[in-house]
Amino acid sequence: MRPRPFNLLAIVCTVCVVLVVLLAFHSAGPVNAPYATYVERPVEETGATNRVASIYLNYRLYDSLLEILVFFVAVLGVRFYLGVRERPDVPPLAESEVVRTSAALLFPIAVLLGVYLAALGQISPGGGFGAGVIAASGLLLTSIALGIDAIDRRIQRNAIERIERGALVVLLLLVLLPLPLGHPAFTDLLPKGSPGMVLSGGSIPLYNVLIALKVVTGSWLILRSFVRHRGEI
Repeated sequence: MRPRPFNLLAIVCTVCVVLVVLLAFHSAGPVNAPYATYVERPVEETGATNRVASIYLNYRLYDSLLEILVFFVAVLGVRFYLGVRERPDVPPLAESEVVRTSAALLFPIAVLLGVYLAALGQISPGGGFGAGVIAASGLLLTSIALGIDAIDRRIQRNAIERIERGALVVLLLLVLLPLPLGHPAFTDLLPKGSPGMVLSGGSIPLYNVLIALKVVTGSWLILRSFVRHRGEI
């Protein structure tokens, strides 16, 4: 099988992430922050009142970036290995009015909750990972209710693929942007804002939105690949 463009993109992204981490450690050294930095000063240093977000999207951002890379490679692996076989001829399941009604009621709530957690993850419990999983769960429920083909006709697959790859590329560019400006990689260049406000936390809200997009689109691509391989759910 000839290499597909997204396989080459995975290799390029992997190399870029490794280089970014190496540059970060070379310029700043391993981070051995004292206890007070993580517990007592995150609001002052990051502008985020959610201390968990200040750690995994500021102090330990490279850890989160590697987790996103692992998820990206998992999506590519599922799509690659399940895309080599034809979809079996599986008869459609009988539709359920209860499931359809539940999906119609819960899908908007799942999307709204996902948007809330992604947009306000810097000032309240939440974040991009949880937001993406909740929104993806809404898509899964809708796929069970209406069928994967019906959802596939409403969602442009190429657009979903571009969003899924583009979110990772933008994240890489954001952590690399400080280098040409004379700062170490992973430096937050955006203003911290007023703690407790929506526009606060520097780049943390932007990271949350990008991670949420990455998780929900990647989860949908995995679900679609499994259904195309196995048959309707």
